[in-house]
Amino acid sequence: MEDLADRAGIDSASAAQEVTILAGIGLLHTSDGEIEAVAPRMPLENLAAEHAKAADTARQVASRFADIWRDASDRSSFVEVITGDARCTTVERELVDSASSRLDGLCIGPVSPRRVLPGTKIPPAQVLPGLFEAMERGVSSRGIYGVTVLEDSVALTAVHQCIAAGALARVVANVPVNLLLYDDNRAMFSVPGQGGDRRALVVIHESGLLDSLIGLFEVFWEMGVPLSAESQIVDALEGPGSEDQQLLSYLAAGLTDEAIARDLGVSPRTLGRRIARLEEVLGVRSRFQLAVQASRRGWI
Repeated sequence: MEDLADRAGIDSASAAQEVTILAGIGLLHTSDGEIEAVAPRMPLENLAAEHAKAADTARQVASRFADIWRDASDRSSFVEVITGDARCTTVERELVDSASSRLDGLCIGPVSPRRVLPGTKIPPAQVLPGLFEAMERGVSSRGIYGVTVLEDSVALTAVHQCIAAGALARVVANVPVNLLLYDDNRAMFSVPGQGGDRRALVVIHESGLLDSLIGLFEVFWEMGVPLSAESQIVDALEGPGSEDQQLLSYLAAGLTDEAIARDLGVSPRTLGRRIARLEEVLGVRSRFQLAVQASRRGWI
């Protein structure tokens, strides 16, 4: 051993340790203090086979743990709550950037001035960050907005920008939540924050709840009135003029279009445009809904 250590240029203890390692993998054979080298092919092939077996076992264990994690997530972790304004902004952008085919949303719209306390600062409406970039890479987008979007010039301008970029937009009388859907595999609610935070996010992963939210969006989409780049700002807070108020009263009473046009002294075509405009303002699709929403606002 001392001779081997001298030839290797190391001390005897280190030489003994190296011999033990090489003997352990079959490259050396020791007997009665004698050390004999062994042809390396077979020992190294055996060593490689042992490592391959260990790697395969590790992969099987990893796969099993992944299955356990996924099963547990499917049962209890499909809802994720994000807090902190900075973190919310980051997650919101990450979700938009991850969209590859569809990006649909429900938007309550600007808070109506009549619902805001004096002195309260309302953040200006803006286009969803990253939306235009997503649309440039082929992501389609549909937006459903509350009627207050027609009462706010900044909000309506943002909607017009989305429409110009290729998005589809509709308006309904009342949107209950701010909701975004990403590729039909994730959804996100935006809710008021706590402890000084402006908002929090609730992210929904693939689950029965997500399927229900997708269905909810489609119901609102069918109810919505299409918005176009020509949709104009209206002062819905002021209510209709006397002629429109009379028109709404006639509709609520069930008069035919011919009778209403004759009484108001307008053509049926002009009457149709006025009715369509009122439907857009109130976010409805039928004469019945128009009368109901006008009544709720105290217009008739």
